[in-house]
Parts: sequence; C-alpha cells; structure tokens
Amino acid sequence: MNKSSSSIHTSRSLKQLFQLLSASVWIAATMLALLAACGAPDQPVATGEASPASAPTSAPPTPTALPRGGNLTIRLSDDSGTLQPWHPRTRGEEQIIGLVYSGLMRLDATLAPQPDLATGWVASADGRIITFTLRSDAVWHDGRPVTVDDVVFTLDALRALPPSTALLTGLRRIVEVTSPESDTIVIRLDERYAPIFSLLTTPVLPRHLLIGRNLAEFNAWDAPVGSGPFRFEQREPGVAITLAANQAFYRGAPLLDRVVFVIAPDAQVAASALQDERLLLAELPWSVGSVITETSPMLQWGAYAENGYYFLAFNLRSDRIFSDPRLREALAATIDLPRIVQEVTDGQGMLIGSSAAPGSWADLTPPPAGTVDLDRARALLDEAGWRLPPEGAIRQRDGVPLTVQLFVRADDPRRVRAAELIASAAEQIGMDIVVQPADFATVIRSKYAPPYDFDLLIGSWVNGVADPDFADYAFYDPDDFALFHSSQINQGLADTRPTLNFVGFSDPIYDNQAGAARQLYDLSERAQAIQRAQERVALLRPYLFLWADRIAVVCNPRVKTPDGPVTLMTPNYMWNIERWYVEVEG
Repeated sequence: MNKSSSSIHTSRSLKQLFQLLSASVWIAATMLALLAACGAPDQPVATGEASPASAPTSAPPTPTALPRGGNLTIRLSDDSGTLQPWHPRTRGEEQIIGLVYSGLMRLDATLAPQPDLATGWVASADGRIITFTLRSDAVWHDGRPVTVDDVVFTLDALRALPPSTALLTGLRRIVEVTSPESDTIVIRLDERYAPIFSLLTTPVLPRHLLIGRNLAEFNAWDAPVGSGPFRFEQREPGVAITLAANQAFYRGAPLLDRVVFVIAPDAQVAASALQDERLLLAELPWSVGSVITETSPMLQWGAYAENGYYFLAFNLRSDRIFSDPRLREALAATIDLPRIVQEVTDGQGMLIGSSAAPGSWADLTPPPAGTVDLDRARALLDEAGWRLPPEGAIRQRDGVPLTVQLFVRADDPRRVRAAELIASAAEQIGMDIVVQPADFATVIRSKYAPPYDFDLLIGSWVNGVADPDFADYAFYDPDDFALFHSSQINQGLADTRPTLNFVGFSDPIYDNQAGAARQLYDLSERAQAIQRAQERVALLRPYLFLWADRIAVVCNPRVKTPDGPVTLMTPNYMWNIERWYVEVEG
C-alpha cells in the first residue's frame, strides 16, 4: 500500500500534525494527504438464520478495488481522563468506545440491534434462554483471539457492579451466563425481555488483561485493548487521541488509516478549523453548526436528535380537570405546535410524535400536523360542559372557572416561552392557563411524586442508559413501558418504587401492546406492537409531545464511502466507519 508519508506512525509526526495553542485556540498544522491504494473489499457481517436482523449490518462487497487511506480528524469537545467502556459520559467517549470495542450485538444506522461478535442467536420457546454463536475470526488488538470466556467474564463482571445506571440494572435481568462450547454463549434471563439485545451491545472486555481487577476503578486508558475497527495508538492529554486502523478487523480492515480525536472546546474555533480542513468532522452546538454552510457551502451538513425530548404532561387522575380526554384534545387542537417549536428553539427543535428516537426503527408515529381547529376545540369544551358565560372570557362548569396551572422550570427560557405561547393559544377557546415558573429542585421535582399536585407541566426526559446525566445512544432501546404502563403508577404510601408514570396514564390496550413489545424478539413483530402502543398514546394524550433538540454534524465532503456520502442524519452515523475514507485532493 502506497502512502504519501510513512512518518505518521511516529509520536513526533503526530505532534507535527497538530499544535494545540490553548484551551480556546486551535490546531495550526495541516492535514497530510494520503494517496489512494488498492485493497480487498469489506466483508458483511454474517447474521445467521436465527438472527432477528431485518437489514444487513454493512454494505455488500464492492466488486472493484476500494479506495483507501486518509486520517479522519474529529472534534472532541472535552478530554477524557478516565474511560470505562460500559459507561460513556460524553459524546466523544461514546464514539471512541464504539470504534475501539465490539459487543455481542451492535446498533445499525436506525439503532436496531444486529449481531456483531455474535453471528446469530436462537431463543427457547419461553424466551428465557438465548443461545449466541460467537464468530471465530475476531481478535483483540494485542493479537489474542476473542473467546467465549471474554463474553462470560464481561457480563459476569458488569452484573456484579452496583446497579447505578440503567445499563447495569438491565444486565441484572441475566440470571446466568455459560459457555457450553467454544463458540457458544448461553444467556439465561429472569423473564422474556426484548430490550436485552440492545443492552448486549455493551463492549466485551479482554479477560486476559482484566481478570482479578476491580472494574469499578478500572480506567481503560491503562489497558485500551478492544476488538473494534480501530485500535488505540496514542493519547496526548489535552491534545488528541489517535486510533489506528485494526488490520485484523473481522468485517475487513478499515479503509481509513487513522481516526484522530482532537480536543477542541471552543466551538467557533472548531468551525473555523472545519473551513480550512484542519478538522474533517465535528459535532457543533446548534447556534454554530446550523449556519456554517452559509459561510462554507461546500461542507456537508447533517443533524440528529438528542436522545431526549420535551413534553406537555397532563395530570390524568380522576380529580383533575384533564382527566377528561376532550379537554386534552381541545387544547391540542388550539396549539400551533410547529410555530411554537420554531419560535422557542430557533429551528433547533424537531417535532416528534412519540417517545421513540426520531429516525430510529421505532419512530413509527408521525408528529402532529399542527393544524389549528378552534371550532372543533370549542365544540369539545361545550360537549364536556364547559361553556362561556354571557360576555365572559373564561369558560365555566357548575360555576367553576376553567382555570388551570402550568408548571415550568423558571431557569429554562425556552420552556417558559413555550408555556406562555400555549397559554396564549388557550385563551382563544376560553381556557385560562396560569403559567407558574418555578425552581426545579424545590417545586418542579415534587410534581413527579405523590401527591402529584399539578394540572399541566412542561417537562423533559433524558434517556441516558449508561449514565443518567448523559443522553447516550450506545445502548438505545425504544421501550417506554416505564413511562406509560399502568403498573408503573404509584400505588400509595407503601409503594416505594421509583415509578415514572407520574401522569397516571392507564389504558389496557396500551398495556397489552407495550407488554408484548417487551417480549417479542422478532424485530418486525416488535415494531408492530410498538406502533400500536404509540397510537394509543397519541390518541389519549397523556403527553403532548413538543420537540427533541438537534445536534449539528458537519463533515468535509472528501470524507466518503464507496457507496456515496457519509449519512449524517442519524446519531449512529459511524456505524459503517470501516468503509469510510478520505478522498485525495486533486
């Protein structure tokens, strides 16, 4: 393979490649151009007949020689002093872990779980025993083979850690992990549980390096050995983290030579580096990334939704006004949601129709059209017995005015403005909404717990699986059972569970479909159950879903795949990074 420079293998050349002047000043060296060379085509993952996969995990082999080469430079907004592969705390850590490590399963571009280190699986009739077949061609970056002992070690070690995250809690549904044969892993669950396949994307760890170590105190930078498409090469604290192509990668050696994560806290400086190609890929704050194509129209732009969203919650308990679905529907018919979201988020907000990640395999319910129908809203309120008194502006029923309180965090101007616009819209139909900006810690938090003293509340969920404070996508699953299933309603003082169905939503049809979605291992069958559950939530409106914020992703057009441009409209846009390369200029 011919390269324009072989010196990039040395530590000295890396320092020549990048110069970090300060926390707010940036890289000063230029990229090294690498000439294309011939190489063997990438190989697709063998999913096996027993796999639930509904789509291939990589593109089919290209019959012609593939272009190869290039160093991909990526913005890292924060350094990573400690790294635990099962516990990404930032987007950068999530991406680094995804390149260095592999799991039994992995998520594709739609966030659907697909076999990875496993070639396929079969489940027992009751779904409690799942038998995975381990591929035979995976090796650790130090050259040793990945074995069933590594998988058993990893799952047992993680299950032994305190269940401080949703991932570690979910893995405790595993009762036992065994390896009856050299290519077979048997996982026994406490019950049939479909989200386990997303949890099994957790990185498999090298037993031969970690046996006897306390994983709770383990820092992967001390032994950064994985089996993913890129291997650790060098880390310069505060400067950059360099990963080199894993030539022994089981899906085929990556086309790129290296991926270099360059630490760049200042978003404006990162945007400048994108424009002059000192950076080739960066995620940026919306205020910076959404306008970059105006100054650099040749850059490829994309965006994905954060793994979390904002919503207007209705208290559905029988003693509350919004227990009547006609009032919820009337308010929804009054709100011009697209206009509100555009105004309060300055275009960053993406309309959503369900709790599923936008663009994912489970995103099956479109957002509301935003059509305002005041006549219908007024008719619904009339039907519910709330009528305007002569020359009155606020509806009444049995002498009680239609006045409700809407609680919102006072420290979030966007939420406060959204609440004000919703209240203003409600005035048109004679509904008096009193906006109550309040402190989260002392007021808003209490509304999520007994006695649930609210009518309306603008809230948000962050769907962090690996860390409750970071909305990772590494182990994403669309299960919203905890939010809406009737079993998740607090049952009184004796109920000490951390229940999340704080609105009191109870619907037997939803319960049936959400329960089925947790038990169906076939992805297409599970999607049907999820769609029916989403339809019930959309119809009965425990929430009026508002928006999910988008993260801008900007990429140099020279970063390509043999199949075309890199797809940036998914949070898992690196799912096929072994097929990326940097096109040589000229």
